[in-house]
Amino acid sequence: MFRKLFNACSGESGSRSSTSPELQKTLEMLEGKEAALQQKISIEVERAKEFTKANNKQAALQCLKRKRFYEGQVEQIWDFQLRIHDQVIFPRDVFSCLFTSQLSLSYSLRMPRHSL
Repeated sequence: MFRKLFNACSGESGSRSSTSPELQKTLEMLEGKEAALQQKISIEVERAKEFTKANNKQAALQCLKRKRFYEGQVEQIWDFQLRIHDQVIFPRDVFSCLFTSQLSLSYSLRMPRHSL
């Protein structure tokens, strides 16, 4: 029974390797979006400073609102990146846990049993 379970888990390592490049591509795409949003944030801050110097408070507030919106999007991207990192790490942890439990099971079966 355990051999079927552990052999099935060891066979899943191929699907894990095919998923990893897809996750890496997604991470790269999210990093690009984050960089673009960071650039937009810095542009909005500069524009807000210029409008403040020109005594145009309404336009400066609009720039700061857009900046806050972009910051919210950056936080969402960070959440997505964290979830993807968890998806990359989780299969490794499960596989190592199964491997460790398989080793402990094999050692426990090899140990002589003492009857009282």
